[in-house]
Amino acid sequence: MSYQLKDISRLHGRDFVFATRYWKDRLFNQLKGSPPKSLILCNSYPKSGTHLLYQILYSIPGLQKWDDIVSVQALCGVMNTADHIRWKVGSAPDLSIVRSHLMYCDEIVEILKEFNCKPLFIYRDLRDVAVSHARWVTKEERIFLHDLYLEQASFDEQLMSSIKGVPVGSPFGSNVSQPDIGSDFLRWNGWVEDSGTLAVKFEDLVGERGGGSEAKRIDIVQQILDHLSISMPADQVTEKFASYTLNPSESHTFKKGGKGSIGGWQNLFKEEHKVEFKKVAGDLLVKLDYEENSNW
Repeated sequence: MSYQLKDISRLHGRDFVFATRYWKDRLFNQLKGSPPKSLILCNSYPKSGTHLLYQILYSIPGLQKWDDIVSVQALCGVMNTADHIRWKVGSAPDLSIVRSHLMYCDEIVEILKEFNCKPLFIYRDLRDVAVSHARWVTKEERIFLHDLYLEQASFDEQLMSSIKGVPVGSPFGSNVSQPDIGSDFLRWNGWVEDSGTLAVKFEDLVGERGGGSEAKRIDIVQQILDHLSISMPADQVTEKFASYTLNPSESHTFKKGGKGSIGGWQNLFKEEHKVEFKKVAGDLLVKLDYEENSNW
């Protein structure tokens, strides 16, 4: 397996489009003397409930949807450049909600400051993330791991790959690789600790429709409004943002008992999955308050 020339060419073409939009928008605003734009960053660790947070944000008056997603890695596996992230984020209209899968590093943080981004970050029990990731890879033909996962004999093997990662050179000659889930999440963990970012748990935001607490969901929504300096009467918050008021067809995360519900990993993890997960991310579960100790 290798990256195709057509993928590289397509990515260069994509970057040309966003660079053109970025510079055109920047020049136009300078000529008009417009104030700098302000954006809302709807960021997540992949497969952690991006659309759940996005639904909340686009239901807030004054904020607008933006169709594109900004990521550190293209679906074909090629890592995106800092310029790509700057051009793509910078081409979003003022007060847009920018969905993203951006890891935490100084360079990305500085880029986001250029556009007055108010960052929000959603994360999830990494065991449920592993299950969701394995399912996604097997269904998404464009993802660089897709063919490799389809060559595996069972979902148990695919889930194990999402936990342990895929070492470069396996199978022989492959340049496709994926870190283990613990090492991978550590690239995003800075958002959880960043004082300027509101980090929320999927489990706290999903509400009763996804098997969580409705009271906790409303509390988190209020924190989101406060983070964005948006005022709304408490009764309106409860009425507008109850999980049952949103359209469940827009996101599987609201289907209680479905693949987006809380704790679904318990039905799919075998003992060998638990053993390997504890090796690569057991300590993270404790640090992120998903387990009291490593003996789960």
